[in-house]
Amino acid sequence: METGARPRGRRPGNDDTRGTIRDTARRLFLADGYDRVSLRAIAREADVDPALVHHYFDSKGALFSEALLDGSYVPADIVADILAGGPDEVGTRAARSFLARSDEMAARGYLDLMKAGEQRFVELRGMNEFTAREIYQPIAEHFGHADAALRGQLAASAGAGMFLARTVLGMRPLSTTAVRTLVAALGVTLQQYLVGSRLH
Repeated sequence: METGARPRGRRPGNDDTRGTIRDTARRLFLADGYDRVSLRAIAREADVDPALVHHYFDSKGALFSEALLDGSYVPADIVADILAGGPDEVGTRAARSFLARSDEMAARGYLDLMKAGEQRFVELRGMNEFTAREIYQPIAEHFGHADAALRGQLAASAGAGMFLARTVLGMRPLSTTAVRTLVAALGVTLQQYLVGSRLH
């Protein structure tokens, strides 16, 4: 009897499986962005059953957060916080949340990421895709918008533009303007994209 034969099917879960899935996901997300990477592709690359990915991680967004953000951003919690308190201040809450997270990301090295060449832009694209799909699109869907995916990307692009101008390019007076002023300005745009009845 051949004792070294590989068992049928994918590798079963064990103490290292969660870490293997997380590390594989990180590598794929950094190489291909967020939208182009599926949970099935992560399972295949990690050589585990796809069911194990779902066992260890509630969603693709949760896996991305743990793989790239140390689990510090839980999309469902962020969405719930932005939606709490009624529709009139959604844009303001979304802007406040974004600026707080972007300042933290800059402090944790994402500013260096932005200055490190083309491959690093792929990494930033993954972050923007994650924000659009897992945070802003669900908010737009909450308000019944059929074009929620577009609205999510528009909102993410507005935030990304401010992040670039403020922290990477250091544009003045934007880079020295008080956060409360930026929240008010960005909030108007996010309110229109996420809640407003029409985009044109």
